[in-house]
Amino acid sequence: MSLSPQEVMSLSVFEYLAALDALCNDPEGNRKLTESEKDDLWEWLEARG
Repeated sequence: MSLSPQEVMSLSVFEYLAALDALCNDPEGNRKLTESEKDDLWEWLEARG
């Protein structure tokens, strides 16, 4: 989705669902995480404990 966790938390429900809908309708269909995104996600998860 290319939004940071902080950006996601600041979205309204409508904005979040619109972003999610846009992601699901991606014509390229490339939904795999990049290595950088994987690292960022892992760091965020570890920080949350």
